[in-house]
Amino acid sequence: MLALNQGRPKILLLLLVLSFLLFHHLPARAQVACPPGMIPYGTGTNQSVCGADPSYQSPSTPPPPLVKWAERWGAIATYEPAGILGQAAGLASKSDAINTAMSECQKRGGGSHCKLDIWYSNQCVAMVVSDKGYNTSTGMTPDLATQKGMQTCIASGDPNCHVYYSACSMAERIQ
Repeated sequence: MLALNQGRPKILLLLLVLSFLLFHHLPARAQVACPPGMIPYGTGTNQSVCGADPSYQSPSTPPPPLVKWAERWGAIATYEPAGILGQAAGLASKSDAINTAMSECQKRGGGSHCKLDIWYSNQCVAMVVSDKGYNTSTGMTPDLATQKGMQTCIASGDPNCHVYYSACSMAERIQ
């Protein structure tokens, strides 16, 4: 019995060495770490390449931030007999624009005779004058406002039409 026990450790050692040699030469199957939306693929035991996962749904992208605009106001006040003009452009409120235009007209000599001619927001204005009077008109660009004012002046038969004043009070992007 003693002889059998002495051979047993040798057999165990031999089995251990053979197992090590056998498994040492087998290819390792490491798991490939693919980014989200990708899965490992390849041929046979080589799964070392990442490809698109057809069942993956990417997280939805957040909507772009909303653009916010602030209205801008302008106004023209006049004292026509003396040819006095008060104006305001690019102000934050209608009342600020009107008050500023009236104040400018009064400071320039119109006093209590000044009257509000026009107020406008998010657009342009033009004052066209001639020998017989004036008109004010608005448009989305200075050219459009001027063109409308000139057409009105010419259509009324006024000679010597020309632009006396023009300005824009366009909305401003605040975000």
